[in-house]
Amino acid sequence: MNKFWQIMTATRNTSTDAIGSLPAIRRRGFVKTMFPVLIKGLFERGLYRIATIGFDNLVLMFMTLLLVGSAISLGGQVRLFQATVILPVVIMLFAIAMRIKRDPENWREGSMYMLRDWVPFVLVVFLYENLAAVAGQVMPFDIAGVMREWDLVILGVEPTIWAQKIYSPLLTDIMSLSYALYLAEPLFLMFLLSLWGKRAEFRHMALTLTFTFLLGFTGYVFLPCSPPRYFIEHLYTDPIRLQGLFFFDRLQGAWDGLSVVSGGAFPSLHVGISAVALIYAFKFRNMNKTCRIVWYAYVPMVTSLWFSTVYLRHHWVIDIFAGWFVTGVAYLVSCALMKVWRRLRMRYDLPF
Repeated sequence: MNKFWQIMTATRNTSTDAIGSLPAIRRRGFVKTMFPVLIKGLFERGLYRIATIGFDNLVLMFMTLLLVGSAISLGGQVRLFQATVILPVVIMLFAIAMRIKRDPENWREGSMYMLRDWVPFVLVVFLYENLAAVAGQVMPFDIAGVMREWDLVILGVEPTIWAQKIYSPLLTDIMSLSYALYLAEPLFLMFLLSLWGKRAEFRHMALTLTFTFLLGFTGYVFLPCSPPRYFIEHLYTDPIRLQGLFFFDRLQGAWDGLSVVSGGAFPSLHVGISAVALIYAFKFRNMNKTCRIVWYAYVPMVTSLWFSTVYLRHHWVIDIFAGWFVTGVAYLVSCALMKVWRRLRMRYDLPF
């Protein structure tokens, strides 16, 4: 019998015994007798639900309900599907297909596990797509001016203006490709973990990504900040607008079309999400030869992405620091919650 049902059966037996002892109930009162038993039963059910659902989906479902309720109350429109969900869905389906090919006899169980593990990314995209209905109506100010002043204090120059000295159309294309890979980097590593059946490692990384996104979204809502390319557009001279040879114009058009959050520069989630990829590439570098190659490849890829956020005029330098901070907090929180989640899974004899 599942350990949860053993615990609940023991709880019910305790309550039955208490009900059967009518003189005791009359002496102590019904509330004093039954209330602790009911609380214990509800507590066990709550722990069991956390153990089965997981902290990532639990937090995301709560945030989804909160965001939808806020959007509706503010008269905003709820977006059900956008193109940004395509990448994680395609990677998930490809991973499931590869898993079925490798283990056709257990395809149903393996597919269900993988679907459950990848669901948080769909909810994260849903949250992002609906932030526009809330972010522009909560705080009526823009902290971009403060961010620019901090950049000047720390560096003595405005970094995006200084970057004009090294401008070239070829470098712009290279930087735009680096910038575009921010989500692909963690998803590729998670694809490998999912394919290899490393579910605990996958869930750990997914939880860190979840909290990184949520902390970033909180910044977008309560600390709206315009990017340099909008806030100080009039100060750029050489060039006034960046140009590439092959990729930049198309990629910039795609980013502008998908950017649904106004003032969403602080913190930089491009930095935060790529930092998650770098942390776990380092953490898993000794797992096998493939992971070691990924680690060596991610070091230059991620650092160039961080530089691209300034070169392409998408972020202030303070946004980069904030992105690192958000990732660090998310990682520490996920480490603590994973320990709790492991204990809960063991408590109810649930496979990990």
